[in-house]
Amino acid sequence: MNVAALLRKAIGSDWRLNFCVIGDASTAPLKKPHPQVYLQMLQAMKLPARACVAFEDSGNGLRSAHGAGIEAVITPTDFTAHHDFTGALKVIPGLSGVQVRDLQSWMASAARQEGATA
Repeated sequence: MNVAALLRKAIGSDWRLNFCVIGDASTAPLKKPHPQVYLQMLQAMKLPARACVAFEDSGNGLRSAHGAGIEAVITPTDFTAHHDFTGALKVIPGLSGVQVRDLQSWMASAARQEGATA
């Protein structure tokens, strides 16, 4: 599982303790941009999409999150910088320094904009 290797390196061997649910290609065989993995995680957490934010790095990831009704913060890589990120909550170079209050502010702003266009 790629996610396990990445998180083990970033967080440590007990990385699973930081997550209530984990979804990846082994649990969601329909690959992104299909929203299957996000829909499964919303169901497992019993949360509405509007209460969540996705962190993605590609156009397919953004489309997958949006397909489930979830806003997405994008941190492009060298390989995905040319992708179309139209509709992303934010496109930023990295998550360093981003705090929960930033996410809350971005989400509130998006909700106000959506309300103004509805």
